[in-house]
Amino acid sequence: MDRQIKDLALRFILGGASVAACYILVQVIPWKSFAGIFAAFPAVMVAAVIMAGVFQGSKDAGEVALGAVAGMMGCTVCVITSYLIMAYTGKWGLALVIALIAWFVSSALFIKVITRIQERRLKRTDAA
Repeated sequence: MDRQIKDLALRFILGGASVAACYILVQVIPWKSFAGIFAAFPAVMVAAVIMAGVFQGSKDAGEVALGAVAGMMGCTVCVITSYLIMAYTGKWGLALVIALIAWFVSSALFIKVITRIQERRLKRTDAA
């Protein structure tokens, strides 16, 4: 239990610090779109991979990293979807809801695609 509290505390501190840093950048940098790039800063992902590696080992850390890659690819789908829906309908709330659904679905699909690619590579190396 003590280990879980330390894990959660570290995630909270690292994640909160990255969110706070992004907010400060958005306030300080005059180009908001450029400042928005930092919202994708992978500090939370790095903390999750480190914690998984330390507490569960490299295999679990790899799984977390795989999920992070798929999630970041899904973020691209999310942003494109929200932009297109806002441009088409002008309704930002609807755009965000649909974009979040698109993010979740595309992230899950990216995990399947990446996993299949990895399995095929393993089969090739095993056959060789």
